[in-house]
Amino acid sequence: MILKLKSQNGSSTLLISLLLVTLVVFALLSISSTASELRLSRKNAENNKTYYMLDSEGKRFLYDIKSKINEALILSRNDPQSFFEHFDNLLGDNIIRTINSDNNTRLMTIERNIILEENSKRRFLDIILTINQPDTESSVNDICSVEEWKMWQEPFELNNTIDLWEGIP
Repeated sequence: MILKLKSQNGSSTLLISLLLVTLVVFALLSISSTASELRLSRKNAENNKTYYMLDSEGKRFLYDIKSKINEALILSRNDPQSFFEHFDNLLGDNIIRTINSDNNTRLMTIERNIILEENSKRRFLDIILTINQPDTESSVNDICSVEEWKMWQEPFELNNTIDLWEGIP
């Protein structure tokens, strides 16, 4: 009977050491998964920051155009036909625009491409605005409409310029 007790004496120490090893392994797994979640959340925060920076730059451009529309409406208050001449003068040369005429109405299309380069990645915001011929009682929001507001980034291109073929074709 004494021999039986002596053989079971070290089994509790072995069980405790296995339990400690298991706890350490799961603690390391928990730490590594937490670290990967932290990296992912930082990347997500950076993407959101870039998105809102582009969006705010686009809204700044839109509000600038709307304020120039308002100024052109004030200048052409008595003569709505002269709206596009005043508006064209207020825009200047830096803004890409086209003017189309159909019958008695004129239409202006304004295009703007905003580029944000961050961490060697380029993100783009394409904006297309349509400016309609104003009536005597038109508001700025009736005249200006957003046709396109598209965010995109450059497609990934694999650098395969290194030829790895060493055999004879």
